[in-house]
Amino acid sequence: MNNMNKKGVIILIGIFLIFYLITTFFLDRRNLNKNTPEKEEPIVNQDNNYDKEKNIVRNLYDDIKILYDVVNNKFIVSQEDTITIGDIIYKKITNYDEVMNGVFTENGEKKYLSDLNNYFAITDSGYYLAGNLVNYQTYYFRGDETNIYVTNVSEDEINGIIYERWTTNNKNTLATIKVINKDGKWLVDDITILATE
Repeated sequence: MNNMNKKGVIILIGIFLIFYLITTFFLDRRNLNKNTPEKEEPIVNQDNNYDKEKNIVRNLYDDIKILYDVVNNKFIVSQEDTITIGDIIYKKITNYDEVMNGVFTENGEKKYLSDLNNYFAITDSGYYLAGNLVNYQTYYFRGDETNIYVTNVSEDEINGIIYERWTTNNKNTLATIKVINKDGKWLVDDITILATE
């Protein structure tokens, strides 16, 4: 009986020693990196609603909307400085730069004058507005429901779509708009009217 107890104890000690040697061998071979891994920055979901960009476009749109809808609304003209082309008397605009420079780039200004060329005459001495027209209303961008969609954004450019719905009429306006950051100020570089029905 004593012999059996001694053999059992020796077998248990042997198994323990083998287990100790094997585990020590494999644990020593592990590559323990003493540097603790850097915490990963949490991923912040980008706001794809473009709320900031929409506000930039909306603020500019509020300024240019009336320039397109009622052409003579913001311009002040001189009653003395006039020119006549055909049957139309054009009066010199005295606040042209004040109205245009805060809203349009040079390209945007050219596009505006091109779109509404029936109302303007351009000479070396300045810009003139038709002074004896019956109607100065184009009905562009006139409505009671404005939808602005931003389609593309970069650091210095915002592209979007404007849909102005006039619920009591069939004169809805659909247009693309391009706004660029020029010298720290956002200005309209292009508006292309796609549809007015």
